[in-house]
Amino acid sequence: MYLGLDLGTTNVKALIVDTEGRVCAEGSAPVDRLCTPDGGVEQDLDTIWQSACVAIRQAASGIQPGKVRALGISSQGAAMQLLDAEARPLGRVVSWLDGRGRPFDQQLTDELGEEFFVHHLGRSPCTMTPGQILRLRSDRPELMARMAAIGWVGDLIVGRLCGRRAHDATSLSIAMLYNPSLNRADPMVLARIGLREDQLPELLPPTTPAGYLTPSAAAQTGLPSGIPVSAAIHDQYAGTLGAGSVQEGDVCLGTGTAWVVLANTARLAPPVARGTFVCRHPVEGLFGQMLSMVNGGSALDWVLSVIGQSGAGRHEVDEALGEVRPGSDGLRFWPLLTAGAEATQSQFNGGRIAGITLAHTARHLIRAVVEGLACELMRHLRLLTDAALPIRRLILCGAAAASCATPQIIADLSGRPVACVTEPAVSALGAAVVARSLVEPHEALAALAARLAPQCRIVEPGAHAPLYQRLLEEYLEAFNAGGG
Repeated sequence: MYLGLDLGTTNVKALIVDTEGRVCAEGSAPVDRLCTPDGGVEQDLDTIWQSACVAIRQAASGIQPGKVRALGISSQGAAMQLLDAEARPLGRVVSWLDGRGRPFDQQLTDELGEEFFVHHLGRSPCTMTPGQILRLRSDRPELMARMAAIGWVGDLIVGRLCGRRAHDATSLSIAMLYNPSLNRADPMVLARIGLREDQLPELLPPTTPAGYLTPSAAAQTGLPSGIPVSAAIHDQYAGTLGAGSVQEGDVCLGTGTAWVVLANTARLAPPVARGTFVCRHPVEGLFGQMLSMVNGGSALDWVLSVIGQSGAGRHEVDEALGEVRPGSDGLRFWPLLTAGAEATQSQFNGGRIAGITLAHTARHLIRAVVEGLACELMRHLRLLTDAALPIRRLILCGAAAASCATPQIIADLSGRPVACVTEPAVSALGAAVVARSLVEPHEALAALAARLAPQCRIVEPGAHAPLYQRLLEEYLEAFNAGGG
């Protein structure tokens, strides 16, 4: 058996799978966030570690723990922790949600130029770690004077498990320090923010063990001492492994609070839009283009709150979608409710509703929001095709994959079949695939992921596809009319 651990921003999840990829046991534990008055979002590393141990023990209690042969790690990205000379935490984890570094990121982008970051980091503008390091140098010089190293949540938990802090390219990429051309941290960016490469965690392929579970960690987790532990990989990339999205042209669509597009390419291409992260994929020979819509499940939550149904679950939403005809009887919605998505910035200043009449109901609003999200997704997919990057398969993960209606809307709009992966802990599942690769190095990671991928439901374009093509044209025309 193999255990995948996903260190999420709000929850830690552990999943144990057998040799056929079947889920045998699982566990989870929450993680708190502390929001500061100045826009900071922080977490406590010791609390994250305790939650990881709880989740692992929960999962292990459902099986014979001695059967677990390896442990794979998936993690939230860019959650930074300063360390002292004894590798002890200095202050709290600075979450990827923390906004205090943004002015410093903007100053650095203005200074070096967007093309610098595209060339050096595969992403523009600057974000995440550089701005936070510069902020701390400005605001907390006494703390930075004690700083001997930095890490991120994934590699720090790996270090507590096996004694060696290590992560892969996907983790360093989201931290905004990785140069995909050099396959290492970018020396010019490090020099500009005052870091040395030896102050970072070790950079390893995900199929290379970071180390082996220490007796102390074994006692705290209930797992066998001495089993291999992977380097940490970013949770979105772990999700592609869990979903079996491991071939060129596979596009994995994550439908959480923010919908995320992660496209597999066979060549290192420039980012298709501002805000796109380009990185080497965990699968050898592939690269990833990852772009966030920022808007997604948050837009659906918003409309449910507005109509007084914030407690509605997936079945209630599906029922509402099913009671309204495709096209929402002329009601249109542009779901640009959250600022910050570089790929979605346009002449729109916020979202937009059009065509509303007295005949429309709350259920029309729900369907219009989902149709608008699917149209915005198509706009993001066009960024890939405009850059001559292939789309051969759409793989839907997250909450929308379990819906009866949403995958059909996406299939009709895209004109492509949609493979729906309904395993909710897909990143933990991908981490379990990585765990297996540690003890079966003779089998390629892509082959393992494809073989262990869960059964998925295929949704083909239907009779309403022509209607949705016209709706998409209307949606896109609103951008063109404003010069976007």
